[in-house]
Amino acid sequence: MILAISGQALSRRKPLDQICALFNRLDVRWIELWAPNVPGGAPTLRVPECRYEGRDVSKARDILNAHGIGVACVTMDGAFTADIVAQPDDYFAALKKTVDVAVALNAKLVNNYCYHFALGRDADITPLIDVLRPAATYAKDRGVTLVLENEAHDASGVVDGMLKILEAVGSDAMKTNFDPANYYQATEEPFPNAYFRLKDFIAYVHLKNGCIYNPAIHPEEGRRGTLTGRPGEQYMYYPPFPFGAFNIGAFIEQLQRDRYQGFCTLEPHVPPHRLEEYYEIEVADARRRGIE
Repeated sequence: MILAISGQALSRRKPLDQICALFNRLDVRWIELWAPNVPGGAPTLRVPECRYEGRDVSKARDILNAHGIGVACVTMDGAFTADIVAQPDDYFAALKKTVDVAVALNAKLVNNYCYHFALGRDADITPLIDVLRPAATYAKDRGVTLVLENEAHDASGVVDGMLKILEAVGSDAMKTNFDPANYYQATEEPFPNAYFRLKDFIAYVHLKNGCIYNPAIHPEEGRRGTLTGRPGEQYMYYPPFPFGAFNIGAFIEQLQRDRYQGFCTLEPHVPPHRLEEYYEIEVADARRRGIE
């Protein structure tokens, strides 16, 4: 298994060359690339902050190569913006461009989301499938696999919903990014239940954990999104992954037994000033568990 770090949170604080320098210090050699990590952009397009059009991919490649950093996955998070989801042709164009960027950077995975395509567990997934089917064909022709990340508030949030989406797309170029903390947030057991039901569809893993936010022990700045499927209103808190509510050690051991050889990407959802603290803890723990 290969250790990577998501570039999303860091993009709010550091340009790509500084992110790569931090990765060098941590001895992590792979990044999950997000559009803001790449210089440039196309401000006249819908949600330019989510897109790769107009970005200087060649410059990004030069920076990555200079630091010895590879691209584990390229992410496009446009589904979180209702405006582009309402224009499926434009969304499809943005997702195809993301695949093209992955090819240019020798990445084999493109991470994407459901969210505004099908908000709620029982939402109609047809609009999402209408985009993902041709996108999976486009990706397959270019040697790329799309991975859909489970999110607690949409149709992908529970295993039944994720399986329904993957089966409806019906392509071996459409898999899932397994995020155990997001299943926990959806009140779905991440391991063993969700893992074993989805094992054959997992092509990418986000390595993070969570627990119920408790103001008596957790700082207010760490309170995150609501937990779904629970009575009353409760919120997520993200501790370093060894200290969350579910047995992430057993999950990692099972990945090893099942000979998962893909990426395990750190993605702590914490205030920016705590990111490096979390990276230090999580990288060290991942190394102890044999994630290289």
